Amino acid sequence: MKNKFVADWARQSKPSLSTRVKDTINPIPLKERINKTVFRLKLVQRKLEDSRLRSEQKYKKLFSKCVEAQRSKDQTIAIMYANESAQIRTIAKTLTGAQLAVEQVVLRLETVSDFGDIAAEIMPAAETIRALKGRLQGIIPEVSMQLGFINQSLDSLVLEAGEATGSSWNTMASGDEAEKILLEATTVAEQKIREGFPELPTTASERGVSPRF
Repeated sequence: MKNKFVADWARQSKPSLSTRVKDTINPIPLKERINKTVFRLKLVQRKLEDSRLRSEQKYKKLFSKCVEAQRSKDQTIAIMYANESAQIRTIAKTLTGAQLAVEQVVLRLETVSDFGDIAAEIMPAAETIRALKGRLQGIIPEVSMQLGFINQSLDSLVLEAGEATGSSWNTMASGDEAEKILLEATTVAEQKIREGFPELPTTASERGVSPRF
């Protein structure tokens, strides 16, 4: 399933020679290109949501086993399950934060109507997607790959807008805005994780496993 998902994405992201020639002669309007990028980002959102839900289910199973081991006074097994639970919880927080950040990027791109919006919206969006690509590389490689394709598309739009308007934009300001998006997404993700993932047993944490992240 995963390989098919990556293959389908790759076919969408690598236009044929005839398509590239056609686009050179008759370029795709900005709004249409933005809409295609938004569509791909929404696919990524769904993939992240599916992965988060699987992580939540796995966490609850491990958590239950940890509690049962505690009741049986088997501290070694309890600590093992607690450690596995902690790892899943950390992954779930990363997935949730990424999902929220992608949502913010989508909202920004949906407001873009002309090249004048590129600096204010697309540049921070591109920086955000680039950062998320790195964060997810070791967790969901296929999603990281998809974000790489999306980032290339956004970078291309930024370059074309610069050529069309003769503008030079403040990349530092764009980086700051991207960092703000990521920070807000992480903050909200932490709250959601606290609400959806029960804390690990205190007795396990006293043995060297921290219940907080």
